[in-house]
Amino acid sequence: MTVRREHWFRRFRAAAYFNMAVFLVWTVAIVLPFPPFSYLPAIIVGGGPGTWFLLAYVLYLAIGSSGFGGLAAFLFVAEEKEGRVLDAATMWLGLILLNAGVIASCILLGLAGALGGYALTINSAGANAVHDILNPYLYPITCTVLIAVAGAALTLLAMIRAKVSAG
Repeated sequence: MTVRREHWFRRFRAAAYFNMAVFLVWTVAIVLPFPPFSYLPAIIVGGGPGTWFLLAYVLYLAIGSSGFGGLAAFLFVAEEKEGRVLDAATMWLGLILLNAGVIASCILLGLAGALGGYALTINSAGANAVHDILNPYLYPITCTVLIAVAGAALTLLAMIRAKVSAG
């Protein structure tokens, strides 16, 4: 009897490709020469909430694209070179939570930074007004980061507990 292998490295590689495509769209949006996109470089340079936007952008590259690519490489070695079989239920849950958490947290962080940065840099809003814009994003960002961490922990757990295939 042949055991059907899941090939999780392919799914994580697909997530890396997807996230790289989103990152490329995000990059193009930053450099578009017409509003509202043309405000983004000034928001980034303005600092403060613009730093939130820039942090989201860099984190999305590091985790969304490179992170999933790195996980795919580890999974390739585990599955193809070491012959390990990973628990499908744990891997599915890990992949979904990690990807959803990374995407949601980076989008929320970037959106908060763009809106707060626009108010500060373009509209010259005061610190209290900017605080009022950023504050509602704190709890959702925290929750989505925790979702991503749970997904990463489940993926790591599945990788650690993977068994070498008998066949």
